[in-house]
Formats: sequence, structure tokens, C-alpha cells
Amino acid sequence: MTTKANPPRKSQATVALLDAYNRLRDGKGTATNGKLSITNVAREAGVSRATAYRCSKLLALFDEAPKPPKAKPQSTSGKAELRNVINQLLNRIIMLEAALEAKDAELRQLRSMLPKPRPADS
Repeated sequence: MTTKANPPRKSQATVALLDAYNRLRDGKGTATNGKLSITNVAREAGVSRATAYRCSKLLALFDEAPKPPKAKPQSTSGKAELRNVINQLLNRIIMLEAALEAKDAELRQLRSMLPKPRPADS
């Protein structure tokens, strides 16, 4: 009795994962945010993450891919941006105070032009 073996399910998953990897790498992913990660490859391929993490060919692709350089913390630029915003706000406050003073002066001038109230008869 000879039985024809069906292709193992694992190879179908591997093909789907590698196709999904290539789509994401080329920026043509449809089921994810486009970031090239094992989780996104699994989503794109329609398989579980566990299946993706068991796929040695997929893991090898991630190991071979050049790693992007880690970004340095931008604490200094963040502080510079914060200082810039603070300076803009301080300038705006100074302008608003000057406008308020001008309005107060105009109000005093208009009040001085009004006739003086007469004392009430007692």
C-alpha cells in the first residue's frame, strides 16, 4: 500500500511567511502597519506568531538583515525645543501685556472725557 504524502503544512506556512516577508520588505504589506517585524510578517501571512517564530528560514532572514543604527536619545534637542516654546510664549505674554496697557490708557482717556457726575441731593 503506497500513500502519497501531502506536502506538510509547515512548508505551506513557510512559503506564506517568506512571501509576506518580501511584501513587507518591499513596502507592499496590506494587513499591517508596514513595519518589518516577525509579528507583522505572521499577520501578513495569516499564521500565528508561534508559527513564525518556529520558521528557521524566516528567522535567518531577520538575522541577516542589517540592523538600523540605534537612535541616540534626543534629550538635548527636546530641551532646546522646550526652551524655544517657552521663549515664544514669553514674547506673546509681553505683547499681550503691552496691548492691555494700551487699552487701559485708552479707557482712562475716554473716562476723562465723560462729564463729571453731579453730587446727589440729600
